[in-house]
Amino acid sequence: MSDLGDRATRLLAHLGASAILLVEWETSLQIRLGYPHMPNGVSSKSRFFLIPDAQLRKVQDLAAELGFSPAHEDVLPSVYPCELSGLATGITSDEVVPILIEDGLPPSLPPSARTVPLPAACATFARIAAREKRASPVRSCVIQQLSSVVAYSLFDMSYEGDYMEILPNHQPLSEAEMLEIEHAVKEIKSLKFRKDEEWIKDLLVDIYTGKKTFRDIPCEKGIEMGLVFTVPGPDHV
Repeated sequence: MSDLGDRATRLLAHLGASAILLVEWETSLQIRLGYPHMPNGVSSKSRFFLIPDAQLRKVQDLAAELGFSPAHEDVLPSVYPCELSGLATGITSDEVVPILIEDGLPPSLPPSARTVPLPAACATFARIAAREKRASPVRSCVIQQLSSVVAYSLFDMSYEGDYMEILPNHQPLSEAEMLEIEHAVKEIKSLKFRKDEEWIKDLLVDIYTGKKTFRDIPCEKGIEMGLVFTVPGPDHV
């Protein structure tokens, strides 16, 4: 193991011993929720964690003891939504769950590491999108993350990358497609959201029954610039 890898492993051990709450986020979480495609240049082994504000200073001190320091913007520019938004995700400690060994707890992670289940992840993506202006790059990124984790968690995406015939919009859905949508909507309705965020569940149901689109997620008022983005999802929906 390289010196950098050894120090990173030691840092994770120190964070665990110090009861630092590490919560999977960004690509680490998306992979766990079934989304297989990572941005260019990002390894599937890369790990991203959320840390409570109250523990940030402790984490910086532990990292400094091992020779780590915060990266300056000119050295490591912010590219991920959690970096660009500049705001907290709003996830609470009672919404995260342990990462079990059978679920793929990496050996280097302390047992105290946590992950975000699908309902809390969906709510967080929608929450972040709703506080951004419609033309915000952060909004387009988190909406793509939201649509991706829902699609890969609840729909059969095994065909992706294969040759597909694009059917006209007026052609009725097949029985198999109708059943798949019905199953996904049933699963979405069973998800538990905060009482004041039930609208997210209702919106997802409307999206996957064709009544609304992801553009209907609320946004901060501002000048619209005609931002166009592509979101994966089931055919014809």
